[in-house]
Amino acid sequence: MRARLAAWSPPRIDPRLFDAVLTAVFVVLSQLDVWAPWGDNGGRTHFGGPAWLNSALLLVAMVPLFWRRRVPLLTVGAMAGGIVVDVVFVSSTAPFIGAFIPVLITAYSVAAYESLLWRSLAGLALLFATVTAVTIAIPGLGSVIDLAFNLLWLLCAWALGRIARRMRSDAKALNRRAEDLERTRQEAREAVELERGRIARELHDVIAHSVSLMGVQAAAAEGVLTLDPERAREPLRAIQATAREAVDELRRLLGVLRETQGDGGLSPQPGLAALDALAAQMRAAGLPVELRIEGADASGLSPGIELSAYRIVQEALTNTLRHAGGAPATVVVRHLPDELQVEITDRGGGGAGGNGKVGHGLIGMRERVALYGGAVSTGRAAEGGYRVRASLPHARRP
Repeated sequence: MRARLAAWSPPRIDPRLFDAVLTAVFVVLSQLDVWAPWGDNGGRTHFGGPAWLNSALLLVAMVPLFWRRRVPLLTVGAMAGGIVVDVVFVSSTAPFIGAFIPVLITAYSVAAYESLLWRSLAGLALLFATVTAVTIAIPGLGSVIDLAFNLLWLLCAWALGRIARRMRSDAKALNRRAEDLERTRQEAREAVELERGRIARELHDVIAHSVSLMGVQAAAAEGVLTLDPERAREPLRAIQATAREAVDELRRLLGVLRETQGDGGLSPQPGLAALDALAAQMRAAGLPVELRIEGADASGLSPGIELSAYRIVQEALTNTLRHAGGAPATVVVRHLPDELQVEITDRGGGGAGGNGKVGHGLIGMRERVALYGGAVSTGRAAEGGYRVRASLPHARRP
């Protein structure tokens, strides 16, 4: 039972149908007030003047209620004109409780649905004038207390309309923000999936290269095994190291593998040795790049580590080229005993993206670093510009 109540939501009523019913109700009430005799009045209605003229003027006042949402100020004008002419110049009496309920409805409508504040205030002023003229024109209702009472109700209806408009505007803004956030999350999810697929394809190439290398090393070991068994030890040790490395890369591949489109290709994947060519390519595109290598021992790194470092530098320089206006960039690669660090700093005003959102490049960096249990930090540098710093832990091959 509670689940049913929680899932229940009130039915949504078509605004046009609601306004049509509302208009019909007040049209019928106004016409009954004109044509039907009430009480002991000798079989006559309480209206003065021709009944047909009273009927026509009240139709002019009531029928525009149907368009109160689309043209609220015109609705106020039509109602004000019809009621003032009827009461002041024709009937000298108040139609069905002074037609006050429709007047309050139009006051609410001009406040809730009129887009410009000055038009909403103009509608309120016109209704103030209408209520004042009608109150003074009807005998017995011209006291200051009656006028103040009517105007107070009118002001309350208008204020309620403004509150409803503000709440509706806030709700729309929240909905737009929720849609933007959901769109951003969806884009981020898609970017992660695409990047993981790309990483998986690249790791596939790394593993294929390692397996091919093991085959070559095994053939070399076989060739010297019978002639010089001692010389066979070196390729056999290399096979062991390469096999362990391939198993580690395979484990990472299975962790990130996603269903992707297209072939991974058979071209060799780039490593740290390709950073010089990457820097030259960026300089040719108009981005001054300084490349520094710190630490002399660059041997023993797995191809997956080198590939991830290369891709991080590539993504960071691409972001700099796009968003930093061609500001100079510095790439530092540090070979530490148990990790590889890359740091890319530019001197421009760019960042993750020109619109302030996290770009797909940064998502790819995080995915690659997380693959090896490392860390990445991005943000403004203390000396100005933007900095990307990533660390990739590793165990060197023997």
